[in-house]
Amino acid sequence: MNYPKRVSDFTSDFMNYGLLYAIANKRIHSPTPLPAEENWSFWSKPRSAGLEFFARAYPPESKRKAYLDSMLKQDHAIGIESHYDVSNEFYALFLDTQYKFYTCAEFKSNQDTLETAQEHKARHLLSLLELNGNEKLLDLGCGWGSMLRFIQDAGHRGELSGFTLSKEQLIYDQHKLDLNVSLTNFVTALFKDGPYDRILSIGSLEHVKPKELKAVYQKIYDALVPKGLAVHQFFSFEREPYPVSGILMQLFFPGSLLVMHHRHIEAAESAGFMITHDSVHDYKPTLKAWYDRLAANQEKAIGLVGLEVFNRYMTFFPIAWLFFQQKEAELHRVVMKK
Repeated sequence: MNYPKRVSDFTSDFMNYGLLYAIANKRIHSPTPLPAEENWSFWSKPRSAGLEFFARAYPPESKRKAYLDSMLKQDHAIGIESHYDVSNEFYALFLDTQYKFYTCAEFKSNQDTLETAQEHKARHLLSLLELNGNEKLLDLGCGWGSMLRFIQDAGHRGELSGFTLSKEQLIYDQHKLDLNVSLTNFVTALFKDGPYDRILSIGSLEHVKPKELKAVYQKIYDALVPKGLAVHQFFSFEREPYPVSGILMQLFFPGSLLVMHHRHIEAAESAGFMITHDSVHDYKPTLKAWYDRLAANQEKAIGLVGLEVFNRYMTFFPIAWLFFQQKEAELHRVVMKK
């Protein structure tokens, strides 16, 4: 791309979507691979209070809301496919080698590998599910079948099934893992094969739009047997419903917008759930581990998906790290009992 056009595009992005969006989009479209150390430092280093305030205040909230509301009119599948249907081989370059979890791990020490940390996370969620071995379980947004495989490996004998909106993940789950997974939008589809003893979601409630939240929790509640459990791992806004970061994240998940955490709890309780557990966990070490692995596999990654996609993920991970560092959102694990 020629220099005048890059300047014009940056100016347009800045005026319409703010400074952070403009910088991120410029880096994504860099004509060369983003250097790992410089790129991470650029996003993670402290900035002056004045610059930080401006970056978080523009565009004004009314303009942010109007833009994000327009983006939320998109079908769920558009954003999911744009992020996940890149290449299974590409994701394998930076995810854990055992289960391919693309969700927050649990690093208990600096010595933990990504594989160990993901197993810590899976064991914690397994304990929250309180399985005796025979329950019928549904995984909403099951990804590459990571938690379903972990539950199988733990010796569970009950019926396991999952939903995904990613065609790449569906192929992997059905043909490589032989899992009972369907291409289903859990927000809009009926849960026809219920009732379930347990309903699980890891990193999928982030894609439920604010106006859909109450109906989704009601549907989950109705699909459970009496005293059934819903166990969710998700991150949610902590301070404001339409932050600048919501616009920034449209570069990576178009059509998705987080919801304030208290609204999740209110929607669940309104459906009839009793909240029995709500803990907060640190996403930052997982994001840094993915970034380091992707950077180490730069040549393979570009060969698989091209320069722009490589730079997009190299931009996404440190921005997401900063998002949690500044506590705009928190990662929660929540247990809800019917």
